[in-house]
Amino acid sequence: MGTWDIGPVNDDTTADFHACLDATAEADRPGLVRDALVRVLGSDDPSGRHVVVEAVAAAALVAAQYPGGRPVTSPYGPDLPVPALPVGLRELAVLALDRVDAKASEASLLREPWATTDRYLQWRRRLYLLRRVLAFPTPQPVTRSWARIDGWMQRHAPASYALLAPPADPAEVEAAQEAMGVRFPADLLHSLACHDGLTEWANVVPDQPPMSVAGILDHWQMCVEIAAEESDPSGPHGHEEPWWHPQWIPWAQSDGDSQIIDMREGPGQGRLGSTAHDDRAHFDDGWPSLAVYLTAVADALDNGGNVDGDTPYLTTGGELWWTSTGRTELNGSPLTVAPRTETETDTAPPQ
Repeated sequence: MGTWDIGPVNDDTTADFHACLDATAEADRPGLVRDALVRVLGSDDPSGRHVVVEAVAAAALVAAQYPGGRPVTSPYGPDLPVPALPVGLRELAVLALDRVDAKASEASLLREPWATTDRYLQWRRRLYLLRRVLAFPTPQPVTRSWARIDGWMQRHAPASYALLAPPADPAEVEAAQEAMGVRFPADLLHSLACHDGLTEWANVVPDQPPMSVAGILDHWQMCVEIAAEESDPSGPHGHEEPWWHPQWIPWAQSDGDSQIIDMREGPGQGRLGSTAHDDRAHFDDGWPSLAVYLTAVADALDNGGNVDGDTPYLTTGGELWWTSTGRTELNGSPLTVAPRTETETDTAPPQ
């Protein structure tokens, strides 16, 4: 049966799959990845453990080629580079992971190998993060996403739209970058050129509300001062994130918890993560960029859906309110699921 670990590619069966991949001609490797994904979609054999393991390993190879995906560097991984995989494998990989983790009784047999391990919940967390990368939307320009968000709020939540601040002063943006010693990424510059945060607190996006340039600078300075006694800004064990790092930009914040943009050098530069007032920062369930995050927000408003489990609702006062999917009230008052943006399909008369 081979050994088992919580990572998506830490398994002897996975090593065998990758060895087969290495031995295959480069032009034929995408087909091998596709075959592994297809096999699990048609499998209901609980003894076919290798089918499940190979599908997850194949999905990890697909995810590694997208923003936010981790390179497969495990000793169980392939030795040779994986060529660019067809775009269509992304959706297929999502379906395969859903098949593995399905709650339906017919598919639950497929995950039985994992359910018998002591670290099943940890493995499912890894599976969730892997699927999350594959489901990230293709980012639109930040200005386009804000235009969609603005348009939706103007139509459906004008009270919330009125709380969006006008564009930031470019001189103030430049002064903040000089004071922080950190250059803002293009995504943040474009966002501030749309709105300099909010005029007062409002739940206009999931997680924390965006801050003004002044708020970004003030919160950054406060965190740098608090973290000044931290002797190792890279974390005590080299791989754990610290509570704060001077190369992080807090673009959104509430009650001391902030959504941060990582501007440290490296492949993760520009990604979004979270840091709490009483805990270390983390990026595992963050976003590849601010552009991807705002695209997801605009998509949820226009098309319905949620952003990491938060769904847009309208309060009785007509304000936009993001909260856990399935909630029906806020402080005793009913919540209404936010309407989607009308499309030509929605409004077209019957033929």
